[in-house]
Amino acid sequence: MRSPTLLVLWLLTGLPVAADTLTVSAARLLDVEAGTLVRQPVVRIENGLVTAIAVRREGEAVTHDLGDVTLLPGLIDVHVHLIGRAEETPYESLIETTARAAIEGVANASATLRAGFTTVRDLGSRDVADVALRDAIAAGRVPGPRMLVAGKSISSTGGHGDRNDLPEDVVVQRISAIADGPDEIRRRVRENCKRGADWIKVLATGGVMSAGSDPSMADYTEEELRAAVETARSKGKDVAVHAHGTEGIRRALVAGARSIEHASMLDPATLALAREHRAFVVPNPFTNAWILERGAAGGYQPYQIEKSRQVYERKLASLRAAIQAGIQVAYGTDSGVQPHGMNARQLRVFVEAGMSPLDALRSATLVNARLLRREGKVGVLRPGAFADLVAVPGNPLEDVTVVERPVFVMQDGRVVGP
Repeated sequence: MRSPTLLVLWLLTGLPVAADTLTVSAARLLDVEAGTLVRQPVVRIENGLVTAIAVRREGEAVTHDLGDVTLLPGLIDVHVHLIGRAEETPYESLIETTARAAIEGVANASATLRAGFTTVRDLGSRDVADVALRDAIAAGRVPGPRMLVAGKSISSTGGHGDRNDLPEDVVVQRISAIADGPDEIRRRVRENCKRGADWIKVLATGGVMSAGSDPSMADYTEEELRAAVETARSKGKDVAVHAHGTEGIRRALVAGARSIEHASMLDPATLALAREHRAFVVPNPFTNAWILERGAAGGYQPYQIEKSRQVYERKLASLRAAIQAGIQVAYGTDSGVQPHGMNARQLRVFVEAGMSPLDALRSATLVNARLLRREGKVGVLRPGAFADLVAVPGNPLEDVTVVERPVFVMQDGRVVGP
């Protein structure tokens, strides 16, 4: 039997109304697919999914009337590190227990969700803590974004994932799986899949945060990278490749990587390869700007600050070139190097580099959904999508920085923040 209230609603609207039906209304809704604003929208939600979007009728009752705000799809960040504390010195990171790092991850997940990011790809963790956090969030035990995780990053000896700052008789392999040659790489890929990874992360060049590595230097051969890609594909997984330098980017693209993380030193040839292979690039210039701004006060080491200085302008130039070339630029922030919850601040950098506010928002929604192979389910508001909604003040098409200040966050039809 329908309750009297539901019966009245059914009689008034002519539509079936379930007990778990919700409606959300606001002054505006940004349709990121069409690139237009819908005025006075009402979003209908049942069982955590969007079932309809219409113009609100005068006097129509809704569950959540948010007033003079703009509704957006839940945002997506495809490069985060939720486990552990941000702005740790190398020594602090070394002595942090896995239990403490996992607890920090719960707080980081909450901060990310409250910032309006309802889905993330976590690219590198330790001791399957990312798998545990993903599963706890999915089970509803702790609040956080929907997660896809990569487990341990695969690194060459002496590469970005190796602890080159430690003496030979001290061996630590918390974050990375050290592997040299195709056979060792295949084994590491299979181990990550066995432990629950959704993606495979390979470190193809040196990095900014690692001691003794050169971001411009390629650390894996095409054959080694192809072994990772082919083994991952045999398990139904895609590969994200950390690559700053041009040669490392080229090798990763030829080997079939789905996404290039950082992509600091793109040139015309690698841009052409990215287009040919329909690959995604995931620049994160905000991270380097943050390191340069915070400096030693943020716990960053002199070599990290110096390498950030070396790659920052080149990364911005590569971002501009990728935008102009029409490459698929995905939105990833590398949060975890900088504090979590600041994920939206990079949108303004994308706009300054040449994107329109709409395209910057599409990068964090439609493009990222395509990268994750989750089109139609995340990063969009339409029937059948997850009911992930973010409300922001003002009009983000006029000022994209308003996305940094969400006033309402819903995930799967549940209000979760801010």
